[in-house]
Amino acid sequence: MLNDSSSPVTRFGTMRAMRLLTVTAAVVLIASCAAMKLGYNNADTLALFQLNSYLELNPEQEQTVKERVNALIAWHRSTQLRDYAAFIDRARAKVGGQVSAADVIEFNHQLNARMMTAGEKAAPDIAHLALTLNPDQIDRAAKKIAADATKARRELVRNGDQHAGAERVKKYSERAESWFGRLTDEQKEIIRKSMANRPQDATWWIDEKERRQREFIALLRKIQADRPAEEAATRWVRAYFAQLNAAPEAERRARAEAYRRGSAELIAQLINHATPDQRAALDRKLNDYGQDFKSLAARNG
Repeated sequence: MLNDSSSPVTRFGTMRAMRLLTVTAAVVLIASCAAMKLGYNNADTLALFQLNSYLELNPEQEQTVKERVNALIAWHRSTQLRDYAAFIDRARAKVGGQVSAADVIEFNHQLNARMMTAGEKAAPDIAHLALTLNPDQIDRAAKKIAADATKARRELVRNGDQHAGAERVKKYSERAESWFGRLTDEQKEIIRKSMANRPQDATWWIDEKERRQREFIALLRKIQADRPAEEAATRWVRAYFAQLNAAPEAERRARAEAYRRGSAELIAQLINHATPDQRAALDRKLNDYGQDFKSLAARNG
């Protein structure tokens, strides 16, 4: 649902390509309904586009990606989408009444569990591709990721703290309105106060994104250098996914939990202060996703 970093595990360089490979529920839940269907039904093309922008795949790698993504989609369509639809139905029932921050956190936990299921399934495909990469391809990905991170930091510095805070409020409000429709003045004030009480979140999130990117590049380099068996490389990829939910360092885990709590409290407040029309709009949006999941699940490829 709503999240002030754009998604439960948000957008950043290499992870965007990984999300396409894993077809995780998080991406589906933050995209528009039309974009979800388009992306789902053209996953192989989108995966190639994203991966090529970072790695410049050779023809053999491109063919492998197409085949494996299509197989992954077939598995996902036949085994996961009906569960997603049921998950959405339960969320609809919940947001019809009062919602607590704990409810939102539980929703995210369940969402992450579904992401991990997809990641577990996709790990052999990611490992297989990683074993075919050469050092130049990994260097290209690392340089592009570094350039993206530098751009983000420059924008943060250029905007300054006061402007950056206002921009965060604006962007979050726009995302909220995509779910609720036009926000009330009270809801806008709720967002403003929440952002003001968490001034370091933007900087922390950039740091965290960069750290995760570096860790993934390091994983690719290790696979390329050590040339493990595919089974071992798969275990490494799965371990990487696992630490996205629970970082190995206690300080990182605590900071992530504080960030999630702050976001969950904001989401709960917005839902609890929603007007009847806004609740109806939110219900329609969720219902549209549920129907799309059911429709996609019913198709045979």
